[in-house]
Amino acid sequence: MDGYDGYILVVDDDADHRALLAEALEETGFTVEQAANGRLALDRLEEHLPSLVLLDLKMPVMSGWAVLEALQKMPRAAAIPVLIISAYGFEWEAELIGASGYISKPVDLEVLRSKVHGLVGHLHPALLH
Repeated sequence: MDGYDGYILVVDDDADHRALLAEALEETGFTVEQAANGRLALDRLEEHLPSLVLLDLKMPVMSGWAVLEALQKMPRAAAIPVLIISAYGFEWEAELIGASGYISKPVDLEVLRSKVHGLVGHLHPALLH
């Protein structure tokens, strides 16, 4: 199945953080899938192409940097926007490595919703604060 509007993949090794991000996005009408590491994320990308990937950088098994590099080499996935979410980096670094944006941890959920809306839109206007 190819990607569809409103599907977001959240990739983070911290289960509580993944759940927090997923809940915040589901409240605004998105469908969210989660992956605990980069390898699992790439497996999910074989099944569905998301509208957006939220990507932690430091993870076991396969880092966010490796996932981003792999996505950029996949013709069918290269155009998917990637929003880096990390405590270890800076926005200018995200742009240098080809990401669409950066949010620092701990995540401000209003900033998250705003950046996601800017990248993929489709938020219900009534749910924007």
